[in-house]
Amino acid sequence: MSTVVQGMTTFLQWLFELSSMVGLPYYGVAIILFTVIIKLILYPLTLKQTTSMRKMAELGPKMKELQKKYGKDKQKLQQKTMELYSKEKVNPYSGCLPILLQLPVFFALYRTLMAFPFGQDASAYFFGFNLTIAYGLGLNYHLILPLIAGGSTYLMTKVTSATTPKSSGAPAGAEQTQKFMLLFMPIFLAYIVATVPSGLGLYIVTMNLMSIAQTVYINKKIQRDKENLEAA
Repeated sequence: MSTVVQGMTTFLQWLFELSSMVGLPYYGVAIILFTVIIKLILYPLTLKQTTSMRKMAELGPKMKELQKKYGKDKQKLQQKTMELYSKEKVNPYSGCLPILLQLPVFFALYRTLMAFPFGQDASAYFFGFNLTIAYGLGLNYHLILPLIAGGSTYLMTKVTSATTPKSSGAPAGAEQTQKFMLLFMPIFLAYIVATVPSGLGLYIVTMNLMSIAQTVYINKKIQRDKENLEAA
């Protein structure tokens, strides 16, 4: 057993013992607690990401002016765009960091569940799912987890779009790309959840629900701070 898998197993075991103390002796609860901890750790980055996305959307009119002025000179347009981002303290790549940081966690949890030493124990079952088993896309009860994963991904994308100001300077194809991702990502995530151990599906669903809650909270916080600043 690798150091990463051993460390993850030990941590899940500790969370399992913690949940057992309150009468919930299930590794599913441990995975939910683990996901909440990861999401809380990433909160500062998520706040920065959301703030940056809103600022970029609000820069729409200025972006449109740059496109009109330098549209024929792509190199100059790129230069002026980066200067605008720098002046307004906006990082267009900040949205990638939370996702990139989650990937090692995702793969570590995947490897842990594949080699989980408690996979045959009753505690490894959660709402009829053995957390170490991938159930596939069969038309049975276990299909509910991929469906919930797809549905929560769709809802998360809709909430993110609804709470982000529309940018009038967005490229012509940006709206079509957004619509495509709105449909593609839920299907893609549903497929992923069906083909990995269901404990990982539980992690993804919990992460989606936490993301929705954080997005709503952060956008309300940003709007409240903006109103307080304007009133001062």
